[in-house]
Amino acid sequence: MTEKILAVVFASKRGIEGKQGRSENLHPWLKKSAVQLVSATLARLNPEKLCTIPADEKEEICALSGILTRFKRKNVLILNARHPLLSAGSLRSLLRLHEKEHNALTRMGAGSADKAVDLDVYVSRRTDFLEVLDEIGSRSKSLPEWPAIVRAMVKRQKKVGVYTCPRIEEALVVETARDAARAMRILRDRKIRELEAMGVIVIDPASTWVDLDVRIGRGTVLYPSVVIEGNSRLGNECRVYPFVHLINARVSDRVKILSSTMIEESTIEADAQVGPFTHLRPKTILRPKAKVGNFVEMKNTVFGKGSKAGHLSYLGDSIVEDGVNIGAGTITCNYDGLKKSQTIIEQGAFIGSGTELVAPVRVGKGSYIGAGSTITKDVSPESLAVARSHQIEKAGWARKRKKE
Repeated sequence: MTEKILAVVFASKRGIEGKQGRSENLHPWLKKSAVQLVSATLARLNPEKLCTIPADEKEEICALSGILTRFKRKNVLILNARHPLLSAGSLRSLLRLHEKEHNALTRMGAGSADKAVDLDVYVSRRTDFLEVLDEIGSRSKSLPEWPAIVRAMVKRQKKVGVYTCPRIEEALVVETARDAARAMRILRDRKIRELEAMGVIVIDPASTWVDLDVRIGRGTVLYPSVVIEGNSRLGNECRVYPFVHLINARVSDRVKILSSTMIEESTIEADAQVGPFTHLRPKTILRPKAKVGNFVEMKNTVFGKGSKAGHLSYLGDSIVEDGVNIGAGTITCNYDGLKKSQTIIEQGAFIGSGTELVAPVRVGKGSYIGAGSTITKDVSPESLAVARSHQIEKAGWARKRKKE
């Protein structure tokens, strides 16, 4: 269909369960209201104008009349946000039928032809709609409802058609929490089918949750029990293993994310590996080929190309340059109770196990930190820093204590 249309969405003032002012979000994970879902579907039709009217029953007719007076397009497509599962394909079929049959008004139903459920979806010629509305208004003080408008068009011998949507799921009205849960299952299935059509491999769709705005590249594999939320973006040929949870993450090509890892508002560049049991908190960036392993937590940290943090470490408010090795049990002491301070570890440095880096502090290029050190001063490049108490041994002390 080449002709532009005016599209109008009526948004009920009632939320789920019919309660005034209650959030219309279908679910905290989905992060989209019914109105947003319907509007996104309409946007795929590329209308000239998309209007949303917060109204109920008779109010919506009055508001629509004002809109049609201002916009001069031949046809107007009218929907109710109570049906968030309407598809762009069904709406295109409705518009094609309307044009093919030269109807004054065409409405959409779902189910069998003799027992169709009305979906509160109409496409009408603007001039015919306004003509009927004016006629009804001149005879009645109250505003007309949709059935009255349809009957008036038939009475005036204007051609009214019906398009029967072949998918009964699109007739779902979201009014209760149970309706919302059912709608989410359908939307999740649609999203996963869309990803599969684009070359993403989803091993167990029933246990996988992917938000509607997520984008994933070809050849990426999602293992069971993966949750990907928000505006996350994943590149090509990634591997995302079980129990991974991504929130607004940016993941480049060929990244491997091992099991039980959580990544929030962070970026992972190409060929990096994360997990298992890793937590990347907001504003963390892993450069290409970096490796972050078991029970490592990072926050507001840039972790350099090829650098490694294998296990049991915390890096917060840090800059770690390329080729750095972080030993097990290393932590950055970035908070003194009043303010956060930064740790900088320069290229090629080696941080021994059990090191505490008390920020603000800088570890120079190519330097070594001895295991068990507490570093409170800057370390010069290419040097060895050891900061720990001397070991004291008292021979026979344990045997004497046991006798006592």
